Amino acid sequence: MKYETAQYTLLGDRTMNQDRYLIMEAPDSILLALADGMGGHPKGEMAAQILMDNARKAFLTSRKPIANPRFFLSGLMEMSHREILEFGSKQEPPIEPRTTGVLCLVQEDNAYWAHIGDSRLYIMRDGVIHLRTDDHSYVEHLRQQGLISSAQVHTHKFRNYVTRCLGGTNNRPVAELSGPHELKEGDVVLLCSDGFWGPLAERPMVDTLYKDQASLVKKIAQLANNAAATSHPESDNVTVVALKWREKEAKLAPADFSMSISRKKRDLLSTPAEQVDVTKAIKDLRKFVDDIDIE
Repeated sequence: MKYETAQYTLLGDRTMNQDRYLIMEAPDSILLALADGMGGHPKGEMAAQILMDNARKAFLTSRKPIANPRFFLSGLMEMSHREILEFGSKQEPPIEPRTTGVLCLVQEDNAYWAHIGDSRLYIMRDGVIHLRTDDHSYVEHLRQQGLISSAQVHTHKFRNYVTRCLGGTNNRPVAELSGPHELKEGDVVLLCSDGFWGPLAERPMVDTLYKDQASLVKKIAQLANNAAATSHPESDNVTVVALKWREKEAKLAPADFSMSISRKKRDLLSTPAEQVDVTKAIKDLRKFVDDIDIE
């Protein structure tokens, strides 16, 4: 696999960063993860950390490529929800930490993802937003019903009200699953907290990611700083994880292999007979075949 990854986080105007993020890489798989601990509940940062810790352990101990990506991702969400509840019940007095989350597994040229709450995943292609997750939030429900516009989502007084999350004893955490979705050359996969996407208009966000040859980390750092500056002095934590997909290296096709063998034979046979050492020619041909890696 050929790809570039980047990650960036800012405290913003908060006293604590409750966002958590993760990139795990193996020869056949990549796991991107992001969680936004909910500040309206105690120890949101611990809820976010539990999801990241489980993601790390599950990825390290799973055989790759992962046989059932959707089961893997949904299982991570459910297990983390239970552990967050257990952590909260052990505190004195008991508390209910909560977090949003988005996980993305990339393998065999395909992306699979699970999300809950208003942390988002975008896939950008050819300079436009190819798709993005729908937030599990009150304002997103209003937007889908046509009661408010997309612009009003950013300024509505209930914009921070999340309808699904991990944690909370009265909450049924139903993560939304998607994929497989085939990735193409130049695709950008972006996971981000609402502190990142909330202050940014989508068109400038895409333009920044495609406009020049700067590294991916420089581009997302610029966007994160723009988000924090735009929402100052009330900036939330700002966190983003990104992957830019590139094509695999070209492999020798069977037709190319046959053509190469034929060319080698032709070159040997075109040599004047008096100059040909037949035994050596056969050895050279065998060595040529042995040296080619046929997949």
